[in-house]
Amino acid sequence: MRSHHHRVGVITPAAAFTLIELLVVIAIIAILIGLLLPAVQKVREAASRMRCQNNLKQIALGLHNYHDSIGRFPGVVDQGGPRYTSMFVELLPYIEQNPLYQQWDFSNPVTNGAGRAGTIISTYLCPSHPAVNIPVALGGGQYALTTYGGNGGTRPFPPMLSPCDGVFYITGPSSQPHAGQTGVTLLGITDGTSNTLFLGEKMVGDPNLDSYFGALGAGVITPTPDPPMQLESTYSVWAPPPGPNASAGLIGSTVTIGYTMGTGWSPPAQLPPPSTPIPPPPVPWGTLGPLWWARLGALGSYHTNGVNVAMADASVRFVTGSTSLPTLQIVSTRSGGEVTPSDW
Repeated sequence: MRSHHHRVGVITPAAAFTLIELLVVIAIIAILIGLLLPAVQKVREAASRMRCQNNLKQIALGLHNYHDSIGRFPGVVDQGGPRYTSMFVELLPYIEQNPLYQQWDFSNPVTNGAGRAGTIISTYLCPSHPAVNIPVALGGGQYALTTYGGNGGTRPFPPMLSPCDGVFYITGPSSQPHAGQTGVTLLGITDGTSNTLFLGEKMVGDPNLDSYFGALGAGVITPTPDPPMQLESTYSVWAPPPGPNASAGLIGSTVTIGYTMGTGWSPPAQLPPPSTPIPPPPVPWGTLGPLWWARLGALGSYHTNGVNVAMADASVRFVTGSTSLPTLQIVSTRSGGEVTPSDW
């Protein structure tokens, strides 16, 4: 009798990664991510730079449309008359913000800080610039920022000492350095609109610069600054309230692209009681002031190697950070009669 043998099936364990193989796979993935991330960041920054250029293009075209309607460009602010306004406020109807413009209080402008002036307008902000979508407190109100400024010439700050040789400056009965200044016309840009700077980017916020408020509070800045000092960001609000520092919204060519305050202020280290406190050393405003005013008008951005600018013909371009100061000063004047250098 034949016996029947049943073969019992043997189940073999499924193949699995060894520890070494797993580590190799993880290493390969990490390398791929390391290679891909810079490329993604580069593409993202390229897109942001193009959006920034588009913002400048919209602002420049809006200013030209304003010129077509009014016959001149607006002042950076218009002070002393019955209708207080600023360049960026006047632009609102030309950048699809007419409803906000219709709500604006021109006769009692401080009321705008209760809500209207705090409106975040994407056209006024470079997408590469960090932390600028939060309004700043100023004069009891909230005021939104802009990362762009109009060309205020070779020395936009302080207004009382400005030669007003750019395209924008204070206008109106209470304008400085002369009362009754009016806006620039296209015919007044005798250097040529394609050779004259119109708009540019600025870096909002400078901790080293703002640290000198500590020196002001300690009473060691001599003499007392006039006009009074304010935080750097308050010179970048698009709808500045009336006051001695209302000349926000300007860039210039007092310093090179990307200039920031090199050092901050700090009082001397204090010994514990009962030691005699060490008085802070005096800070001469004659030395600090020019650095302060120069920083407020400095061109700058968070793009790599330069800034976006618009020329007075509304063309937009990227300017490298290595552009020389004499070149910047030449293109900042509207009627200097200079020849545009080859490095522009």
